Amino acid sequence: MGHMSPSDEPDLRSRMVSAEHSLQGLLQRLTLLETWKQQRDIESARHDEKWNAMETRIDNRFSGLEKSVHDIQTSLTWINRLIVGGIVTGIVAFLVRGGFAP
Repeated sequence: MGHMSPSDEPDLRSRMVSAEHSLQGLLQRLTLLETWKQQRDIESARHDEKWNAMETRIDNRFSGLEKSVHDIQTSLTWINRLIVGGIVTGIVAFLVRGGFAP
């Protein structure tokens, strides 16, 4: 390619202006995408943090429930022992007093 004619110069200038506008538009889109990605990353990290905190609370609650259930089972075991002991004591007392003898 040699020397440009003066009539080609305005055409080249308009193409350069058009390319600069296109580039500017692409840069704006890229900036918006990067900003959106950063916001998504922050939102995702917050969500993960909330989820982990919720899991910890649930684990603590279930640990407390397991202890409560164990305590209730222990209490029921002693109540059953007392009932059986009372029945056995009643039978022994009945037999000591003579049972069914006239």
